[in-house]
Amino acid sequence: MQTVPSAPNNNTPPAVAQHAEVTGSTNDTPLSIANRASNLQHVRKSSINTLPEEIILHIFKLGVSCCNSQRRIDFAVSASHVCSSWRNIAFSCSSLWADITITADNMHNVDGELSIENASLLRAKEFALRSGVFPLSVRLKLFRTPNSVFIRQDATMIMNWLRQVLPRVKYLSVRCDTLQVARLVMTYLHATPMGTLETFKMKYGSTVLSFRQSLLPPPPIHFLFLAGQNEEHPTVDFLPKLTRVEVSGFPVPWSQWSLTRLTSLSINFMTMHDRPSIDLLKYILTLNRETLEKVEIQGAILQFENPPSADDLPTKLPRLMDLTLGYISQWEAITYFIHFEAPALKHLRLSDISRPILAQYWPQQFKDGFNLSNPILHNMPALRPFEDFSSTTLLEILVDRWPSILTIETLTLEHFTLTPPSSDYFLEINDPLKQFYDPHVVLAHHMLKACSQLRRLALINPEECFIRALNIYPDGADTENSGPAPVLTHLYLASLHPERLLLFLKQRAENLAMEKGPHVLDYLELATKPKDVGYLLEAIESDHIDMNRLAKNSLVARWQGSFST
Repeated sequence: MQTVPSAPNNNTPPAVAQHAEVTGSTNDTPLSIANRASNLQHVRKSSINTLPEEIILHIFKLGVSCCNSQRRIDFAVSASHVCSSWRNIAFSCSSLWADITITADNMHNVDGELSIENASLLRAKEFALRSGVFPLSVRLKLFRTPNSVFIRQDATMIMNWLRQVLPRVKYLSVRCDTLQVARLVMTYLHATPMGTLETFKMKYGSTVLSFRQSLLPPPPIHFLFLAGQNEEHPTVDFLPKLTRVEVSGFPVPWSQWSLTRLTSLSINFMTMHDRPSIDLLKYILTLNRETLEKVEIQGAILQFENPPSADDLPTKLPRLMDLTLGYISQWEAITYFIHFEAPALKHLRLSDISRPILAQYWPQQFKDGFNLSNPILHNMPALRPFEDFSSTTLLEILVDRWPSILTIETLTLEHFTLTPPSSDYFLEINDPLKQFYDPHVVLAHHMLKACSQLRRLALINPEECFIRALNIYPDGADTENSGPAPVLTHLYLASLHPERLLLFLKQRAENLAMEKGPHVLDYLELATKPKDVGYLLEAIESDHIDMNRLAKNSLVARWQGSFST
C-alpha cells in the first residue's frame, strides 16, 4: 500500500507549511516547483552573506592577529573561499595578504631540468600582488631537501623575485642550513636598500653549534650586512627603520658592527670561534644603550676572559627591561653579569641549555642520564671547566653583587642545578634557616627573596631544593626565621617528575592549614609529561588538596615546551 503525505491545511503555521513544501508534500507541478524555489531563496541564503562589510573586515583583522604566521596565511586563503562576497572583500583587504612564507622543498628534477616554479613561490607572488603596497612580512625557509642539488638554483630563483619587493618588507626572517645559500642570500640583501625593514632574523644551523670550536671549513664569507655594513656604499644607511635584530649561528664581523637604534637584539648559538669578545659585546650594546629594551644571548658569550679591574665600572643599559641568558657553562652568564647592569630590568630568564642540547644531539651517550664521569663531559671545550652542571656560583653572584636583581618582576629559571655552596659569601650569611635546611635550599631561598619586586615566577625542571625553598619563601611563611619576602601573584612549575609538583602542593597546603602562608596566588600552573598528567590529577584528588585554597585560578597541563599562558 502506498502512503501519500497530505498537504498542510490552512491552519498550519507558516514555518511548518514551508517545511512541508521542502519535503515534497505538495503536487510537483511546474508552477508549484517555481513557487517553492522563490519561497526558499531567503531560507537557503546564509546569514553570513548578509554581514556588513565592516564586520567582515573586523573578522579578517582578528584572523590575521594570530601569532602563528602559517595560520594567518591559511586564514587568508580560507576567508577568500567562503563565498563570492567574502572573496571580493578579501581581495580588497591588503593586510590580509601581507604574510609570505617561501620554502625550497617544492623544486624537483624533470628530465634533468629544474622545475619552472615552486608552489610556495607562486603563492608568494599572488599574495604580494593582492597586498598592494601594504608592508610585507616574509619568511624564507631554505633547507636542504632530498633534491638538494637544486638548492642553490632554487634560492637564486626565490631571491630574484624577492628583491623586487624588498623595499616593502618590514619583517624578514631567513633560515638555512648551508653557508652556500647564506652567502647567496646576503649577496642579494647587500644590493637592495630596505627602507621599510623593522625586524630582521637570520638563523643558520642549530643549537649544537654552540658546542663546536668553529665552522668547518671556515667560511670565506663576510656577512657585513648582519653588522649593518654595505661594501659598495659604506656611508649609506640602508636600514633606517631597523630596530629588532636576531642572529643565530652566523659568523658576524662583530668588529665592524654599526647598527644603532636597536630596541631588541638576539645573539644565539655561535661556535666558540665566532662569539663576540666581551669588549666587542660591550661596544655593540653601548652603541644601542639609549634604545635597547630587550637582549637575548644564548650559547654566544665567551668566558675565561680577563676579569674587570677594580677601576672598570659595569656598563649600564638604562632602558633594558627584558633579558634572556642561555649558557652552557655558568661562567658565560657570570661574565655577562660582571660587566653589565640594567637598572630598569623587569623580566629575567636564565637557562642552562647544556643538557637539553647534549641529550638531543648525543642521545646514545646520554640515554641513561648524565653520568658525571662520562668522558664526553670533561673533553668538550664549551663545558670546561666542568662543574656538574652547577649554577651555584651564578646565583651567589646575582644575590651578592648584581643590584639589578632588585627590580625584577618576572623571573624564569630553566634546568637549574645547585650544588651545596661552600663559598665565603655563603659561609658569611647569618641566617637561622641554615640550622633547619640544607645549604642549597637556603641559597635558593635567598635568590628568591633578593628579588624584592618579584610577582611572577616560572621554574622549568626545578630541583627539589627550589620546591622546598618556595614554601619557605612565598608569604613570610617562616617570618620568625627569615625576613619578609615579596608576594607572588603568578607561579608556573614544569617538571618531568610529577612527584616534585605534588611535594610542592602538599607543603603549600600544610602551610595554609597552619596559617603560615595565608596568601592565595592569582594563578598557579603545573605542567608535566602528558602521560603523567592523569597521575598528578588523581594524586591531588586522593590527597584532598583543595586547589582553590592555593590559587584563585589553577591549571594542570601537559608540558609541551611552554606554559599555557
